[in-house]
Amino acid sequence: MKKLIVSLLGCLFILNANADDHAEAPELAATCTACHGEKGVSNNTLWPNLAGQQRDYLVQQTAAFRDGTRADQGMPAALLEGVSDEQIAELADYYAAQEQAAPAAVEEGAPGQHVRANCVSCHGMNGITVTSVWPNIAAQQEGYLKKQLLDYKSGKREHPIMAVITSELTEEQIAAVAKYYSQH
Repeated sequence: MKKLIVSLLGCLFILNANADDHAEAPELAATCTACHGEKGVSNNTLWPNLAGQQRDYLVQQTAAFRDGTRADQGMPAALLEGVSDEQIAELADYYAAQEQAAPAAVEEGAPGQHVRANCVSCHGMNGITVTSVWPNIAAQQEGYLKKQLLDYKSGKREHPIMAVITSELTEEQIAAVAKYYSQH
């Protein structure tokens, strides 16, 4: 039932959009627009922007959702049933080529600026990663970043480096760094 609802929402977004906007998009991207927006920029702070993301990271994470090695309440694995590696690569190419989301308005003296030292070595000074298999976090949705960091901290999401980094952060610091990167 959830798959049907999400698919119907995706179709409604597409029917209301300009047909030319989808000329370059893979057909499979139509399923993604309900949550991730027309060109990969989500209008919901809890869902990630895909536009301008690292291609290899998108391939890796989409395959993990499909294969069930990564789970999230907001991402039913059923949406990716039967999606081939080639289709995932096509989606990743499409979203990586889209223009990255515009950052949220910058708040002067944001406390997250002082917390971000933990993030810089992997995600870069301004949230643009140094390798293709790690995510760009610049201009990412604040709520999404916060949720992911809290999930790493609690063990709901696993990654050896992120587990160590988030274990050293308070919830206030996590909120501050999420806000900071959403603005850059």
